[in-house]
Amino acid sequence: MRDPRNPFRLRRSESIDSDATFLSLFEPGILDIMPAEKWKESVHILRSAAGGGKTSLIRLFVPNVLHTLHARRSEEQLRELFQKVKELGAIDETGPKLLGVMLLCGRSYSRLQDLPLDQARKDRLFFGLLNARIVLAVLHNILAFRQLRFPEDLKRIRILIRDSSFRAPGLELPCSGTHLFHWAKDLEDKVCSSLDSFGPLRVESLPGHDSLLSLSFIRVDSVVVDDSPVAERVLLMMDDIQQLTSHQRGLLIQTVIESRSSVGIWIAERFEALNTQEMLASGTNEGRDYNQPVELETYWKPKYAKFEKLTIKIADRRVRYAAETELESFRACMQETLDSHDYENVFVQAIGEIEARVRERVGKGSRFEEWIAAREQMEGTPRERAIAWRALEILVERELRRPQKSLFDDMLLDEDKLNEKDDSSVKQAAELFLARECALPYYFGSERISRLASLNIKQFLGLAGDIFEEAVSAELLKKSPCLSPERQHKLMKRAAQAVWDDIPNGVARGRELRNFLEAVGKFSRWYTYRETAPNDPGVGGTALRMSERAMLMDEGHLRSRSEHRRFAEILASALAHNLLVAELDYKCKGEKWMVLNLNRLLCVHFDLPLGYGLYKERPLSQLVGWLDRPFTEPKAQEALL
Repeated sequence: MRDPRNPFRLRRSESIDSDATFLSLFEPGILDIMPAEKWKESVHILRSAAGGGKTSLIRLFVPNVLHTLHARRSEEQLRELFQKVKELGAIDETGPKLLGVMLLCGRSYSRLQDLPLDQARKDRLFFGLLNARIVLAVLHNILAFRQLRFPEDLKRIRILIRDSSFRAPGLELPCSGTHLFHWAKDLEDKVCSSLDSFGPLRVESLPGHDSLLSLSFIRVDSVVVDDSPVAERVLLMMDDIQQLTSHQRGLLIQTVIESRSSVGIWIAERFEALNTQEMLASGTNEGRDYNQPVELETYWKPKYAKFEKLTIKIADRRVRYAAETELESFRACMQETLDSHDYENVFVQAIGEIEARVRERVGKGSRFEEWIAAREQMEGTPRERAIAWRALEILVERELRRPQKSLFDDMLLDEDKLNEKDDSSVKQAAELFLARECALPYYFGSERISRLASLNIKQFLGLAGDIFEEAVSAELLKKSPCLSPERQHKLMKRAAQAVWDDIPNGVARGRELRNFLEAVGKFSRWYTYRETAPNDPGVGGTALRMSERAMLMDEGHLRSRSEHRRFAEILASALAHNLLVAELDYKCKGEKWMVLNLNRLLCVHFDLPLGYGLYKERPLSQLVGWLDRPFTEPKAQEALL
């Protein structure tokens, strides 16, 4: 594969046709999401929104990729990855130790559900087709693992199942890989011919199985090549499970769990596969009788700073891989600060205007004299001084609006009191306010662009790709490849608008969902930009009580409250598509809350800050009302109840 001009456009693992390219772009830190112990054994369910990184994680463990990694293990860019995979026991200095088998679950399985048959026979066809394709995938991967030829070397494989009670219809055991291949191919052809038949189905001749008997074929102690075990471990990885019907998905998961197979099994699916109750319960292990699902966004949520560092490493790998550029890092593509001559006059003018507003607000001889004097004497860049003056204005407004509690409230406020109140959150709010009031860029710099990923690698690659595309274009024109803050800001705004415009067509119940998100966004914007900057530096979402969340998961309650059922389905759709990011059991005000953070690109759309965890709760009745009635700003700045 020729090195691409913009590797950020390779957003899907499937679009990278070279294993060497895939490894060069794979960031080892992604492996941290897997459980440290027993990651190859038992059942692990991997979940995320589209673009979370599931398929890339799976692809790393297929034989050809592991062989390529082993062959290139001494290369500097792959040493860390090789060491991590080695620590997991999938490879060592002699070569791959793990036989990883990747199976894509396409829509052909779901078509079985449309056949005019009773459910039991449709289930038999489903298991029959799944068994056939698992066996075929395993045989192909065994030969790739041993670096043998297909199909010539199938005869070197032997299936030795030691359980005398085991039976596979139409197959005599033990057998060669050649016989097993023909058995599986014939089974697949028969099931597929049933799907493609235009005439009435002959029920008595339909193929199929009652269980996943293929798991017995692929055990380490069941497969030998040239009379030696095929590998130390076998890992079956089934991807795109969301393309199955809900019945097939539930049947597969239940069967895999109950099989208690010694084969390690990963089941990867998008959140959209979950029903409303499952989606609202996502992130907990309530009632689980199997390993807790590995939810990528849930893993990164409390580690968002770590995730943001990971995205920069991913970006740096792609920059270094690109053709036709001398750039060495992602940060080299952009300016990171407004501390430059271009913005000096804007900040100087802002300082004068803010100082005048503050003096007019407090009047002469006020108790804020020391605060104002401290700002007058402050040193720093024009940007730093402008932010400090805007922070002072916020603190003055808070003090003036604070209910008077004692006679001492009229005493002179000293500089120590100012320093006590002037924390980083107030400064961040001041920066946000200043950007809006002076039409300054805000969404720029590597740190903020990383946060705009909203815990989704594909979303980050899209944003970073836009930055890199313009940087490379400028470089080719012999201009500076370092994008200005204004241009970065405009690109992020454009990306946010694209996400917003796509919601009605790209998401289930998209128009209703966008109505709700618009209300959340406008409410958050109104609350964020109040004069006192409550919840500084601002809010990026809302919250409802966990007790109200429980109502939305109660089928009995939903039967009697159709408006709550509708809201629950729309909320689940927002969570499944990463338009809202939930945090459960957040403790505040003596209660537990389900916090609903807007996707960070939606924060850009509504000019909101990018931090997580700050919200303004609303009662369920009001959130439900926002589906049909848009939020309107209150005429007065009354307290929110």
